[in-house]
Amino acid sequence: MSAPDLCHVFVFVTPGAPEAAGLGAAGLRESFRRAHPGQGTANACWCFDNAYLELLWVDDAAAVSGPPIARTCLAERARWRETGASPFGIAVRGAMPFAAWDYRPPYLPAGLSIPVALSSEDPRQPFLFRSPGDARPDAWTDGRAGDRQAAAGLAEIAGVHLDLSAPPTDDLRTLEAAGLLTLGHAGAPRMVLTLSRRDGGPARRLSLPDFRWE
Repeated sequence: MSAPDLCHVFVFVTPGAPEAAGLGAAGLRESFRRAHPGQGTANACWCFDNAYLELLWVDDAAAVSGPPIARTCLAERARWRETGASPFGIAVRGAMPFAAWDYRPPYLPAGLSIPVALSSEDPRQPFLFRSPGDARPDAWTDGRAGDRQAAAGLAEIAGVHLDLSAPPTDDLRTLEAAGLLTLGHAGAPRMVLTLSRRDGGPARRLSLPDFRWE
């Protein structure tokens, strides 16, 4: 299996993702939405050439807190302002370079699972997992990615910086050593995405969960 590569990142937002207005104002175009039946969440996604940004929210509080989902701490992550949990998730393609458990959400076809890092059982840490898909959005053939972010002149998620309020796990250090992200410390969790430009100009930076352009 190939070395780990960034598939997508997620951030928990308000139901319906009103935060997305700031992305639209900057010229970004939403790529697709989907619900996760049985998991109690839904999303809206913005594809770049190599990876995508997922805005995730709870649409069924009973399901997301139920026994099949509880180990993920998604319910605590969704209420991050109250719980102090990390609202972020990081999905990799290729190798899963850390110990994991097999998550079988109800919306996946029978026999499939999502490997989730054991370290993610601490809700203060980001939710680390291996994506079921192995292709970049610019290689998708189903049309979901659309024109990606060509309208905004943006190409790839070229960098991910993660500030944590808790000490980073060895799993995060492994991803840092692989060049998938950089790590820092802050009083509250924060993620900054570096977005490369198609014309080679200066990159843009998007801070999450405040959706502030830097």
